[in-house]
Order: sequence, then structure tokens, then C-alpha cells
Amino acid sequence: MNVKVDYFIILAVWVISAIGMLLVPKRDRRKAHVAFLFQQFLSWILGLIVVENKWLEYPVRELQRNYSSLTFEFIGYPIIAVYLNIYYPKVKKGWARFLFVLAFPTAITVIEVILETQTQLIKYHTWSWYWTFISIWVTLQLSLVFNHWFFSRDDGGKQPEVQR
Repeated sequence: MNVKVDYFIILAVWVISAIGMLLVPKRDRRKAHVAFLFQQFLSWILGLIVVENKWLEYPVRELQRNYSSLTFEFIGYPIIAVYLNIYYPKVKKGWARFLFVLAFPTAITVIEVILETQTQLIKYHTWSWYWTFISIWVTLQLSLVFNHWFFSRDDGGKQPEVQR
């Protein structure tokens, strides 16, 4: 693909992510912010490890001195974690929750494989699609656990009402 198309994809992710953050319901904004920042932290560390070990590279990127993907690690992936956390089905059976969480890494992995084969946004060296799937699944699970822990209270898990 053309490099201009690659930059258009990067811009589209930024726009979609910004709109996604604006569409977070007011009652869920605290949870969204915590999930967003936690996921940025995780993806930044893992992204650095992967790129520094040359398991994959991002030939077309926003900043030439930053070898990881600023768009994916700091904007796109964290907004996905936001929606996973705010719409996680707590009242459903275990298999429904499992399938809900499984859908996220599956979709991201499919998109990444398409981008890897059709664009210059990402190139695998010793990396493979299953490492993407596993790392995304694990970090999303950690995000759910962290958010649950962060918002749990000694008063039976009740969250305080948001003042309007």
C-alpha cells in the first residue's frame, strides 16, 4: 500500500479514538480514565520490549525517534480497554463474560494481521499473530482486574455517586 494510505489509517485511528472517548457516558468517565491510563502504562512497557528486541517494527510511524506505535499503544488500544471495562457484563454467566473478553483480542489480532500484510504500519520479524492475541488478552484481563481492584470499596463494593 501507499505510505499516504498508512498515514490516513493512523489519522483515522486518532479521530475514531477521540470520538470514542467523547462518547463515554458521563457515569463511566472515572472508570474510563483509569482504564485508559492503566492500558497506556501496560502497552507502553510491552511495546518497548517488543520493539527493542526487534520482534517487530513499525516502518511508518508518527514520530521518527519513537520506534513503537504511538497511535496503537497510547490511543487506539487504551480506548478499546475503556470500552471493555465499562461494558463488561458482570451479571452474565462465566462463559458469556469469557466470550465478551475473547472478542476484543480476536478483533484486534485480525486487524493487525491485515495491517501487517497490506501496509507498512507494522512488520513482524520473530513476532506472530498468536503473540499479539496472547499479549492483548493478558493485558485486557489485567485491565479488568486492576479496574475492579481500584474501584472496590470496603463498604461491599459500592461506588460513590458521581456528583453532577
